[in-house]
Amino acid sequence: MVELGEWDKALSVAPGVSMKYWRKLMQRRADQLIQEENDDVIPYCIAIGDVKKLVSFFTSRGQLKEALLVAACEGNIQMSPLPTATGSSNSGASNTDDYNELLHKVSKELAEWYFQDGHAVLAACCHLAVENIELAMAALIRGNELELAAGVGSVLGESAAPATHYALELLARKCMTVTTCFPSLGYRDLAADLLMMIPENKLQLVKLCAFYPGCAAEINDLHEKCNLPDVEECLRLAETVQADGDLFETIKYYLLSTEPEKALPIGIQYVKEQLCGSDWTLDSVCPYLDLLSYIRTERLVLHKCSEFRNELLILCGYVGALLAIRRQYNSIVPALYEYTSQLLKRREVSVPLRIEQLSEELDAWRACSQPADDSPGTPPSESQRRVYSLLLSRIPEEPLQGMVGPDNVTGSNLPSHAEPHVSCLTGLRIQGPVFFLEDGKSAVSLNDALMWAKVNPFSPLGTGIRLNPF
Repeated sequence: MVELGEWDKALSVAPGVSMKYWRKLMQRRADQLIQEENDDVIPYCIAIGDVKKLVSFFTSRGQLKEALLVAACEGNIQMSPLPTATGSSNSGASNTDDYNELLHKVSKELAEWYFQDGHAVLAACCHLAVENIELAMAALIRGNELELAAGVGSVLGESAAPATHYALELLARKCMTVTTCFPSLGYRDLAADLLMMIPENKLQLVKLCAFYPGCAAEINDLHEKCNLPDVEECLRLAETVQADGDLFETIKYYLLSTEPEKALPIGIQYVKEQLCGSDWTLDSVCPYLDLLSYIRTERLVLHKCSEFRNELLILCGYVGALLAIRRQYNSIVPALYEYTSQLLKRREVSVPLRIEQLSEELDAWRACSQPADDSPGTPPSESQRRVYSLLLSRIPEEPLQGMVGPDNVTGSNLPSHAEPHVSCLTGLRIQGPVFFLEDGKSAVSLNDALMWAKVNPFSPLGTGIRLNPF
């Protein structure tokens, strides 16, 4: 009957042979219907309790919601286990881990589909449904839903703490907008209040106070709120700790003082010395560059600081490219290398970086890291593999694993504007929300602006203005 295609008749009499034979025949029929992409396979899979086959069928057709529903309800459609040769039953409990893994896999796929479609909140809901808190928080932060991430994280508690603290930091940066120069005490105090929700917040409060552009009285008022010495005392402390040889504390107190520009030569010289060595990593230079980047903008753009400003921008651009590689911000890695190269060409600086070195690293990254489908037919050369290996040795693992991957805000797949804009980073037409740089003309996609700001605080225009797209 099977050979004649009379499946229904064959299946109706198969139990007369044995239940094992009937189940085997049902599986054969299900496989055939799957090959034909026939929806009739659904009752067959349910009848024999083959959840994995049904989930695979829905997933292959892009029906991720249906796949997730089946995976979530698998406990209600599993068939009773068949007796073994010894007469005992195989316990369904042994399959619990398999089905949990299946449920997590399908929910992750659906979350990724939502995220790529610009629905970060729905993606987070998919992760929360299976208690994957790390990825749920990451989806909200990578979708720039920072207020929601901070709120959800505070409810979830300790399990979401690292991501919650990161969201609070980004929210505080959102309040630190250069163009409005902290127009009211409300923004300044809000930034401080947000940072005070982080347990280990001293360094974050230092950065806020260092960047605040108010008058001396307002700055001292903020210092008091953040339990920091006044600006005059910070200058004395900077001179004291410099004599003691504590480099990081010296930079910190100079930035908080009446003469913040004194921090620039100290910090930049240290970073340049690190880059001259052979065993430096991002962890050895990032804290110093990050702290220096919070120098008040009106001091950084002074003519007397032009040399140090140029060197700071170049170093932040190069380190930003490595951070982008670590976070897999692939769309902006070439732009960061090009930005750094252009600054090296046009500015008079003395840094341990060469344009040829930057080109070699970028070529090696393109050859070795891109998927096989996207890369040219020629495999990477031995020298490219060597350069890429050295590059990776300088890039420690991302502490917040869920943050790896590009940002994707709401509306990223929608047309951007009645008037088309071209990205000054990629040269491509921008799809989705547009972010304008400080000149009011240059534009980048909001996704690229967010990723750029997370790895390099300064504007792509090389002006020394901090980028704030949050």
